[in-house]
Amino acid sequence: MSRDVDAAIRGWREQTIPAAGEPDSLLAYRWFGSVRAVVEAESDYLVLMRIETDPASRGRGEASQALEWLKTLCDRHGVTLLGQANVDEAGGLGQTALLDWYARHGFEIDTSRRGGPLVWYPRRPAPAD
Repeated sequence: MSRDVDAAIRGWREQTIPAAGEPDSLLAYRWFGSVRAVVEAESDYLVLMRIETDPASRGRGEASQALEWLKTLCDRHGVTLLGQANVDEAGGLGQTALLDWYARHGFEIDTSRRGGPLVWYPRRPAPAD
C-alpha cells in the first residue's frame, strides 16, 4: 500500500463540514457530527491539531467515534496520524485525561517535546513489496 496523504486529507474534507469562521483563529475547524476538529496534512502524515465535542453533546463518545473513523481513514491510505494534546477549552478534558483518552485509542505519548505532548497512532498497513 502506498502512502497517500493527499487522498487521506481529501477523505477528511469529503466527510466533514467546514465550521463557521472564527475571526481570531487561524485554524480551519471542520465538523464531524457534533465534533469539531482541525486536521492538517504534512509530508507523510496527518496531524490532528484540535478535537472538541460540542458542549451539549459531551459524554456520548462522539469524539471517540470521530477519532476511530480518522484512524481508519489514515490506515486505508497508509498514513500515520499525529495528534497534538494541547488543552485550550474550559469544560473539556484536562491534560492528563486527554493523554489517557489518546492512549485508550492506541496512541503512543511523547512527553519529551518542549512544546507539549505529541501523540501518534503507530499502526498502519505495511508497505506493499
